[in-house]
This record gives sequence, structure tokens and C-alpha cells, in this order.
Amino acid sequence: MIGVWAVELGLFVLVVAALLAERPIAVGLTVAAIGILLLAARTSPRLWGWVATAFRTHRAAALAGAAVLALALPFFLRASPYWTFVATMALIYVTIGQGLNVQMGTAGVINLAGAAFAGLGGYTVGLLTVRLGFAPWLAFAIGPLVAMVVGALLFIPILKVRGHYLALVTIAFGFIFNILMNNLEFTGGPQGIKNIPTLRLFGHAFTTAPTLFGVTLPSHANFYYAALAMAALVTWLAWRLYNSWVGLTLNTLRDDEIAAKCSGVSVTRHKLLAFSIGNLFVGLAGAFYAVMVGFVSPPDFDFGYSLVMLSVVILGGLDSIPGVVLGACLLIPLPERFRMLHEYRLLLYGAAIVLMLLFRPRGLWPAGVRRYGLGSPAGSFGAAGTRAEGVGVSR
Repeated sequence: MIGVWAVELGLFVLVVAALLAERPIAVGLTVAAIGILLLAARTSPRLWGWVATAFRTHRAAALAGAAVLALALPFFLRASPYWTFVATMALIYVTIGQGLNVQMGTAGVINLAGAAFAGLGGYTVGLLTVRLGFAPWLAFAIGPLVAMVVGALLFIPILKVRGHYLALVTIAFGFIFNILMNNLEFTGGPQGIKNIPTLRLFGHAFTTAPTLFGVTLPSHANFYYAALAMAALVTWLAWRLYNSWVGLTLNTLRDDEIAAKCSGVSVTRHKLLAFSIGNLFVGLAGAFYAVMVGFVSPPDFDFGYSLVMLSVVILGGLDSIPGVVLGACLLIPLPERFRMLHEYRLLLYGAAIVLMLLFRPRGLWPAGVRRYGLGSPAGSFGAAGTRAEGVGVSR
């Protein structure tokens, strides 16, 4: 257990050093150190086996250590509020990624309009608070529901198409949403909606710098901790869904829809359920973004952001819940860290995605193989990234 915590603390120190380093040489050295350590561990079967076994044996301790370090991060980044904001954005993308993973990874329902559903949540908050005077917390709760309801309506034409045509339907919806937000007068047009009120908790405004344990943190720390709680809740709900009969049924639909239908599974009902849950999570993230930034506009939710959201799931691993967390925590901060490269930054980002698809198509943290017949409703599940042995179904 001490070894697990030592590994987590070492990686945490290196990551914080890489974020706070200002000179390009310092950034390169810290990133290179992280890469060398990971490569050394991965190429040494004995060392990698020890690490994997330790984390698998002391999973609860590893999660507790990760939670403590996540809570402590704003204290180490208090000198740079910008990186606290970037960390908050990464947590928002964790929430979005879990929603898309339920749709595409678990159920196999393609959704390339993630930005549009996030925009529905954000614009709902803006319209309700600025135009109609709703309380921010009430608008924040309604935003995800609007995204879910609109997604359910969009599901009607989705039922008629499959494969690439399904992808085209969601892409078309994303463009329609962006065009409408640009041209409708009550949404503010290209100027968007400004001055969205922030959240308050027990009278404390989230835009006010908090003081914890005698240390004054930047105001972004409020949103960081709220985003951390949101991402943790959504990840837990996604994990519970995956480890249930519903998650097992959705996997069956993804793998063989005809066989699932012959077994009595309602394809329409379960696909609608997965699509609605995913859009609820994505809309929740969009609503949170609106109250955090205080402003929404069409460029915030264009098709490019849908591709970034999709990349989070692909990079981490389809149907891999911890993989989504890893993908978001890598894909969002890294481009910001290498902003010094200017126009080459996006080139390197695209090259990294292409290399992932070529050499590790299952993602950085592939989903484990399900094992059935061990007592629980959906069976027990192999550790992420490992292959379960003795797979079989008992009656």
C-alpha cells in the first residue's frame, strides 16, 4: 500500500512540475522524465507486473490516494489560476466523456454532436437566468434535462438509420444547432449570452476566492472542487450502470443487435435509454461550463469541439470508464502546456491521435473483458486493460 501511494505521489509531483514550469527546457525535461519512467515501467515485465499487482490488490487505497491528491491540486497550483482553470476544464471533459462513452462505448450508438448537447445545457442556463430571471441552481438543474429531452426527440430519426448514416444525422444536428444559435435573436446571435450569474453555496459566490486551512486559493478553485464532485458522481453512476444488467444488455446491443433482439431485448428502449443518459451527462457539463465562464456563444459549441470530445473517448478506450478519465486528463492539459509551439501544437495533437489509432486502437486503458456466471447480476469484470481468463456463462 505504501508503494502504491509512493508511485501516485511521484507522478503527481512530476505532473505539477510540468504544469508550473515556465521555460521550454524545464517543460521538456519534466515531460521527458514522465515519459521515461512510464516507458521503463512498461518495457520491464517485472516492474510493470509489480505495479499492476499492487494497484489491483490495494485498489481502495489507490483510489483514496488519488482522491487526496486531486483535492490537494489547487493548493499546489494556487500561484497559477490559469492551470486551475485548465484542470477544471479537464474534469468537465471527464463528465462529457462518460456520457459519450455510455452511448458509443457501451451501447454502440454513435453521437458526433456532443458539442451541440453541451450547448443545449449551456444555452438553457443562459436563457433561463439572463432572460427569464431563474435562480442559477434551478437553471443548472434544468439544463441537462433539456439536453436529454431534445436528444429523445432526435432519437426518432436515429431509429431509421444505421452505421455511417447515423453519424451523419448527429453531425447534421450539430450544424443545425450552431446555425440556429447564430441566427436566432433571443439567443443573442453571434454575440451569445453574457453575464450569466454564477452559483452560490450557503451564501458563498463561486467567483469569490476561498480560504481553506488558512490558505487563500484562486476563485477558480471553487469551480474545480464542484467539477471534481460532478465528475466523480458521473463516473460512479457510469460504473454502476456498467456493472448492472442494463450495462450488460447495452453491450449485447453493441456487439450483436440481431442476437439481442432474438433474445427478447427491446432494442429501441435500451438504445433510447443509453442515448438519453449520455446526453444528460453531456448537458450537465455544458450547464456547468455556462455558470463557470458566465458566457456562452456559438463558437463555444461548434463541430470541432465535438471531435475533441470524441477523441477523449478514443484516446482513453471505448467502454473503458477509467480510460475516459485518463483520456480527458491528458488531452485537455497537454495542448495547453505546449501552446508555445503555436501552429505546430494542433499538428502534434493530430499526429498523436493518428498514432493511437494505428498502434493502440483500443486506447490507453482498454476495457476489460466481461466474465459471467460468478454470482453478480452482470457477472464480475476483469481489471481494465487486462484480459479475463476462463470466460464462460453459467446458467
